Amino acid sequence: MCYVKIVLTLLLTQFIYSQLMKNYHQINKELHKVLNSQCFAKSVVLKELFKHLVEKSLKGEELREIEIAYEVFGKKQSQEKEKNIRIYIFNLRKKLKEYYAKEGAGDEIVFSIPKGGYEVDIKVNRKLVWTSRITKLSPYILIVSALFLIFSLLIYQGKNRVQITKSFLWNDIYTSDYPLLIVLGDHYFVRARNTLGQMGTTRYTSINSDKDFEALLNTLPPGQDDFKKTSQTYINKQAPFALYKVLSFLGGNQMNINMRYSSDLQWEHLTNRNTLFIGSYKTQGILKDVFEKTGISFDSKSSMVSYLHNDSVSVFQPDTEEFLTQEYASLIHFKTSDERIVMALMCNTDVGNIATVKYLSRPEHLKQLKQLLKEHNNTNFKALFEVSGQNQTDFQIFLKRIDPIQVDIDKIWP
Repeated sequence: MCYVKIVLTLLLTQFIYSQLMKNYHQINKELHKVLNSQCFAKSVVLKELFKHLVEKSLKGEELREIEIAYEVFGKKQSQEKEKNIRIYIFNLRKKLKEYYAKEGAGDEIVFSIPKGGYEVDIKVNRKLVWTSRITKLSPYILIVSALFLIFSLLIYQGKNRVQITKSFLWNDIYTSDYPLLIVLGDHYFVRARNTLGQMGTTRYTSINSDKDFEALLNTLPPGQDDFKKTSQTYINKQAPFALYKVLSFLGGNQMNINMRYSSDLQWEHLTNRNTLFIGSYKTQGILKDVFEKTGISFDSKSSMVSYLHNDSVSVFQPDTEEFLTQEYASLIHFKTSDERIVMALMCNTDVGNIATVKYLSRPEHLKQLKQLLKEHNNTNFKALFEVSGQNQTDFQIFLKRIDPIQVDIDKIWP
């Protein structure tokens, strides 16, 4: 029911938006209204930049700093020029905020540039639209249009989901007779006494499982009870994002799907089930030893990912700059002798799994993976992705390595 309400709300908003945005000239008219305002009167550079961003966004073209620097300012690629672009974008956001606080307060259409990207978001001022437009619409037209949009949306989503589901990576899960258990990696919390002598819930990055907690207790003096296990937990933003994407092309309630947190996971939960783990490297819990035996391990102190291939190990160190995070996310996929499927999507920061799930939801990428696996003649594989992004926005993702898993699966999986 909640999903239906969300869909109907989105459809109604889209319907109102379509009435206002009948053609490009309408948007262009609103754009010139902003550019010719007193707020932008003395900002020639920001005018050109904003016009460029709007035109590119309307065409659905990707916006990158290098191209903005060249196309708007005619500057060649350099790290310094790219930083200047970010400063211009920052100032442009401030100008737009100032405009809509004053001259544009009554505008029906609102332009904005969400943080984490350069695409221009075009939204409708719902309050003004409702008061000035909605009363003019016939209720019959509204109902027919809403039904048409619902029907079109279902057809589009259905076609896209079927195309993804039929790919080699997801088809086995979708058509399997085994139910699917989705394990969301969650973080471990303990109760400890703070510097004021008060007991409170806290998180230690070195404690990520019962095993880690027990190791800590063994180092404490006898009788000391300052540390206690707690049932409180939390998951990173990448987990619900990835979960939503996966369920969208696995059919949601069309499959027998259950979910558990990694902190609650026991080996008996994995019996006679397909398993999909989604989480950070630190939240693998009891699955950590299994995934390390396939050839991917993570050092929580240095945040380095070790990748075993051809009897040698490659080490990948993430890099974080002022405006960009680079990390290494991984994918593990294997089948047991009784045809159960096990997959794992792991990362260090949120942007890793967010980018990987998007990658695995594109038919052309799945086709590429399938072709690479044919060369190995092995459906049990591991892959490493190099991801660049900021916060929860991924900018680039590259398939760094893909290799067969050499170990006997039945010896490492229950």
